Amino acid sequence: MSNYAAYEKFFSPEQAAPVLAILKEHEIPYEFLKIGKTIDAVIAGESLNYNYELKLAPKQFEQVNKLLLNEIQINLDDIDHDYYLFTFTDKELVEILMQPDEWGRQDYIIARLLLEERGIKYSDEDLAHLKNKRLEVLARPEKEGKNMVYTGYILAFIGGFFGVLIGLLLWQSTKVLPNGKRVHTYDERSRKSGRIIVIVALVVFSISLALRWTRFYEYIANISIYERPVVPEMIKK
Repeated sequence: MSNYAAYEKFFSPEQAAPVLAILKEHEIPYEFLKIGKTIDAVIAGESLNYNYELKLAPKQFEQVNKLLLNEIQINLDDIDHDYYLFTFTDKELVEILMQPDEWGRQDYIIARLLLEERGIKYSDEDLAHLKNKRLEVLARPEKEGKNMVYTGYILAFIGGFFGVLIGLLLWQSTKVLPNGKRVHTYDERSRKSGRIIVIVALVVFSISLALRWTRFYEYIANISIYERPVVPEMIKK
C-alpha cells in the first residue's frame, strides 16, 4: 500500500503541469494518478468531477506548500483591474487569508497584496497564526446526520452490502489536512454507530449465509433420498 496521501486534485494533466514541474525540479517524489469516483465520494455526494490526483508523502506537504507559494510572483499593476478580487471588501479579502484551502494559491497572494495596498498588513507570523487556527477548524470531526446512520442500520438489519459500506465510512473514514496530518472524518459518536452497523451487518450476513447453506444441504439430502436408485431384490433360483 502506498504511503502517499492525496495532496491536490485536478481536472486535467495540463492543469497539473506547473505543479508537477516544480516537484520534478526539486526532486520531490510523487504519484500522479487518474482517478474515478470512490465509494466515499458516491455516498457523500461529491459533485466535482476531478479526474486526476496528486499524492505526496504527508511529511512533505508543508515543504511543497511553501515551494508553490514562493514560485508565484505577482505584481498588482500587471493584473487586469477587472479581476474579481479587486471588488472584494477588506473583510472578504481577510477571509481568503483565513481559509486558504478554499482558494487558489494565486488568489491567496493577490488578497494579501491588495490588503497591503489598502494599509492592512499581515506579517508571516500573523499568517502562520491564521493557518494554525484554520487547521484546528479543519481537524474538527464531523457529526454525521441521523438519516445516514438510520439508513446504515436499516441496511445492516436486512443484510445489505451497503450497510457495511456506510458503517465503514462512518467508522474508518479519514481526511488529510493541508499540513499532511491525517485525522478521523467523523466524531466519536458517529464512529461508534458505524462500528455497530458493521458488526450488525456482518452478523446478519453470516446468519443469512448459514441459513442458505443449511437449506442447500437439505435440498441435496432430499434429492439423495428421493432419487436414490431402487435395487431389485435378487430372485432366488
